[in-house]
Amino acid sequence: MSAVLIAGVPRSGTTWIGRTLGHTARATYVNEPDGFRDPFAFRTMLTHGENPVLDPGEHAPDLERLWAGALAGGRAAGTPRDRLARMLYERTPLDERRAARAQNHARGRLRIVKHLAAPRVADAGAAHVIVKSVQCALELEWIADRFRPRVLVVERNPFNVLASWAELDYVRSPRELSVMTTYAREHWDLEPPGPGASHLAIQAFSFGVQTSALRDAVARNSEWVQTQHEVLCVDSAARFRTLAGELGLEWGEAAERFLDESDQDGTPYRTLRRTEEQPDRWRERLDPEQIATIRETLAGFPHAFVTGS
Repeated sequence: MSAVLIAGVPRSGTTWIGRTLGHTARATYVNEPDGFRDPFAFRTMLTHGENPVLDPGEHAPDLERLWAGALAGGRAAGTPRDRLARMLYERTPLDERRAARAQNHARGRLRIVKHLAAPRVADAGAAHVIVKSVQCALELEWIADRFRPRVLVVERNPFNVLASWAELDYVRSPRELSVMTTYAREHWDLEPPGPGASHLAIQAFSFGVQTSALRDAVARNSEWVQTQHEVLCVDSAARFRTLAGELGLEWGEAAERFLDESDQDGTPYRTLRRTEEQPDRWRERLDPEQIATIRETLAGFPHAFVTGS
């Protein structure tokens, strides 16, 4: 069995890429085992936050269990305890889940979920496991060191990403902003936007921290593979075929068909997309003031995120 871990920031195209590669020969796709929909991930978030910060070699037993199961096939445990945990979690309002993560404290049924939730388990029938995460930027080298998956890091034009973040009202947790602030200070001596800054500036800062962390990690790991969402949107079949080969995956008819069928209009949480429209969609979604805010915020980071007009 081989494993591929796809990492990027939210709204960077990772789901589309992951699902496409998940249709390659003898592949199993595991979507966000560390994400907000998974009860065991909720349990780990209470301890480590929504964006865990870990360096290679650190001890994190719950996260080791989470990633061991995910990278081995990612099947739900299926025990009575796990089924009950998943049922209770699904019935808990999103606002309650969000508040518990922000306060690092589970009450009521979420306390039961924390106690019962089990990590995912291996899938004996999987030859290639494709795992996608948008929460692992600050722990990616820890995962890679511990489990040795092939790593694919995905980027997307920051204007496109942040247009989506603005529309969907992302980055609302003070706890997570504190994590990003500490990380930026320790790694680049960089301060967050000051008091009174717009929410878009705070979103751009969070984007900059996560994407800078990914770029720094890629620079230290030459064997990792990088791609850009915009690149894959042009001549998609040929470029996905090449990408699959780089990752040790076998491109075939099922992947080709999925890619073709996904090329249509979609919604924010579906992977349907008109590929030819994607690279410059931000021009219709952001006004000049928003563009200026993003440019100004990202200019402080050590990496060049935006160039040109």
